[in-house]
Amino acid sequence: MKLIAACVLIVALAVPACRRGAVVDSAADRDAVNAALEQYRQAWLKGDTAMALHQLSGGIRFLFPGSPDMDSAAVHALVIEEMATYRIPSLTLTRAEFFVAGDHAVDVGTYDEIQAPKTGAPIHGTGRYMTVWRREPGGWRIWRFMLNELPKR
Repeated sequence: MKLIAACVLIVALAVPACRRGAVVDSAADRDAVNAALEQYRQAWLKGDTAMALHQLSGGIRFLFPGSPDMDSAAVHALVIEEMATYRIPSLTLTRAEFFVAGDHAVDVGTYDEIQAPKTGAPIHGTGRYMTVWRREPGGWRIWRFMLNELPKR
């Protein structure tokens, strides 16, 4: 009898633990991620490297097609280099999907930007992005970032 009771208890505890976590998309979380995203976008538009770096998680990874994943040090170096090389007069993000699950939020959409190098003609870029935000002390930070440029027409 004790064996049956122990088995029932184990099953009763194990089944709920195996269930998928609920996806909760609260307005407060959505607003907080939107604010962090806008700060990051404004950092690029204003050329504010410190503000852009502040929006990145310490465990950031950039994932670009055909390239090895970039760790935190490489991402920081890339952001600093890009901001030193280009001015971004225009950056439009169009969200296609968004959801929050626990301490992570996923934002998927398209981007359209103009990069103005210090010398040379402006570069128009369009593509798709996926950003995974993570709730950390002090706010939401970019934890994973994927970017796919769309072919020129």
